[in-house]
Amino acid sequence: MFKVVENSRKPVTRTQVHQLVKLFLLVAFSFILTMACHPLAVQESSVSQVQSPECRVVQHKLGEVCIPDDPQRIVALEPRYLADPLLALGIKPIGMSIYVDRGEEKLHGLTPDDIEGIENLGDLSQPSLEKILRLKPDLILAMDFHYEKIYQQLSWIAPTVLVDHQKNNSFKQNLQYIAQIFDKEAEADQILLQYQARIEELRNQLNRKPQDIEVTVLFHYGGQFVPGPSSDAFAEVFSDIGLRYDTISDEFRISLEVLNQYDADILFIINRDREPHSFFLENPIFASLDAVKNNRVYFIDDAGSWDVKGPIGVNGILDDLFKYLPTVE
Repeated sequence: MFKVVENSRKPVTRTQVHQLVKLFLLVAFSFILTMACHPLAVQESSVSQVQSPECRVVQHKLGEVCIPDDPQRIVALEPRYLADPLLALGIKPIGMSIYVDRGEEKLHGLTPDDIEGIENLGDLSQPSLEKILRLKPDLILAMDFHYEKIYQQLSWIAPTVLVDHQKNNSFKQNLQYIAQIFDKEAEADQILLQYQARIEELRNQLNRKPQDIEVTVLFHYGGQFVPGPSSDAFAEVFSDIGLRYDTISDEFRISLEVLNQYDADILFIINRDREPHSFFLENPIFASLDAVKNNRVYFIDDAGSWDVKGPIGVNGILDDLFKYLPTVE
């Protein structure tokens, strides 16, 4: 006959349940805090310890990341540095963020045809993470100046390459870096050869030696003039042609009274405020400039078309220069 043995374990009290719940929450919180404070360490550890045979390591702003060998669903979180070179290389992203200026979307040298079929993920300063998640990307490209703070959230969605804008500030360097990620170096070389051929063609159309032509670029917005930075892509194009281009001052804004210091053979006004051209031409100080007197002031009313960092946008700048530079006698 079997003996009936009573269960010697005491029932768990409510206090003990509360203690167990607290312990679980503390462990969970510690894990989340560790992930938040050390996302790179976690990512680098996963790269070095668990490298899938179907992925490869890419160097980026925050170290290393393992990306798919042949990514098909790419999100580009910047139109100039990322979407433009991708499209030039024959790679169409499934989604991209857009720069919105005073309620107006700026394509930065791209056309509506270029981005047809690409999901708009919202303003690049605050893209929709929900939309990105719904797209199920297998690779995200992002710029450090907007997305370093949310890199962890992006990397949870898909492997994310954070591009260093200071290391890739030249449109050529940036193109070559993007091409390297996708094993498209040969295509990038071909794009740059075509660009250089256009530069030589333009030089041959000039009536003066390039170094004898002085160019000034002034942005006009918020009712003020801002000298075009020497780090912008148009300055790189000017340098490749051999033109004289000097911003003169590092001041962010200049007054109308010193505008004569920026006189040149050709003056480009990047008209972000979309002022009527008469607004400038009827101003006595502006009208006194030699470039204006010689009818060599040109207005770029689509400001984004010269605010570019990719080969498509740069070729748009060259299109403008083919129209205007040969007019200088």
